[in-house]
Amino acid sequence: MKRNAEQAFQAPAFQPSKSAMLDPKAYFAQYTQQAYAAAVAPKTGAAAVGVASAAAAAEPEKSEIHKEVMEASAVKCASIVKEKGANFTTTVAIEALNTMGTKSSYKLREELFKQPQVKKLCSRVKELVTRPPSGFSFATVTKAAWCLSRFPDEALGEDKGATLKATANVLMSTPPTTWIADDASKVLWVLAKADNGAVILEHKNLVTKVLTELVRDKGRRVQHLSHEAMVQLCHAIARARRHIKKGDLQTIHSEVCDSEYFDFVAARVEAELDTIDVKLLADLIHTHNEIGLKNEKLFKTICPRIIANDKQLNTKSMGEVIKAYTRFMIPLREEQQGFRTMAIVAKGDFIRPSDKPKREGKKVFEKPIPLYEKTQLHARG
Repeated sequence: MKRNAEQAFQAPAFQPSKSAMLDPKAYFAQYTQQAYAAAVAPKTGAAAVGVASAAAAAEPEKSEIHKEVMEASAVKCASIVKEKGANFTTTVAIEALNTMGTKSSYKLREELFKQPQVKKLCSRVKELVTRPPSGFSFATVTKAAWCLSRFPDEALGEDKGATLKATANVLMSTPPTTWIADDASKVLWVLAKADNGAVILEHKNLVTKVLTELVRDKGRRVQHLSHEAMVQLCHAIARARRHIKKGDLQTIHSEVCDSEYFDFVAARVEAELDTIDVKLLADLIHTHNEIGLKNEKLFKTICPRIIANDKQLNTKSMGEVIKAYTRFMIPLREEQQGFRTMAIVAKGDFIRPSDKPKREGKKVFEKPIPLYEKTQLHARG
């Protein structure tokens, strides 16, 4: 659609979204939409320009390959990466890794990681996590780091602390009012999982900052956490508060915000017990054991769910649960019926035998034989 010079210079400046700056196809789609809206503005009004540009920036159109990667299974996604992975944009590459990381078991991810194209894709995302571009949002960095942590430890490289340092710095520098609670929980969980919890020991201040924001205003933002993110954050706290010193036993140095967060979690679990997965409840019990926090009311509340669904837990998880209940001396058993009162047999009640008694014929009783014919009361003359 042709425009004269006056119309072109009067058109509003093009402002693409952050995701479009990393995806050339999304960038061109947004530019085309805004140019078309500016061309038809004299007929529809100037307000249409702002609405069209805002809608384009809020919901960027996904490319066909992006939709194909999202809808594919883990194995199918790996084959797509092999065929078209060289032409993937940054957004599609992260989405492909997310698909393989969420639609597969850990055993399958180990097999997929052995494929050259998947290993190359992990290496590409690792470089983005190590040195995030300026256009990367906090949600994008979090998603990329979380997807890498789903694969074997080799995906994060040898120095996992250096790989995840930039992600931790992004969370530290982001204002708490702008990040989503689930994203902050994912970052801390990735740090706690890396190198068996050694990486998160370097970011204890970050854990304190996130918890301080969550417990503020009577734990308002704790309600925004999903069940999985809520339990994973408990695990990250337990790993971050460890105090390890050479030649000394491991101790826990907890803070005030830690106990406050665990109290809010306990209250929410008691209110939403039936909707929480039993595997998450088992992990929560194990986390209380790791941090050394005894909550007898919470343990007794979760106990019936653990007993009723013990077949859904593997041997390791069930062993950790038993260990936690044993340490705090809380019984892990079904609810007892209590002492039974004594039954009084009323008139007409009888005990029915299991078998009919056999006939034994006429009963014969032995009569006692007297020693004397008469009772010796006194001497007789």
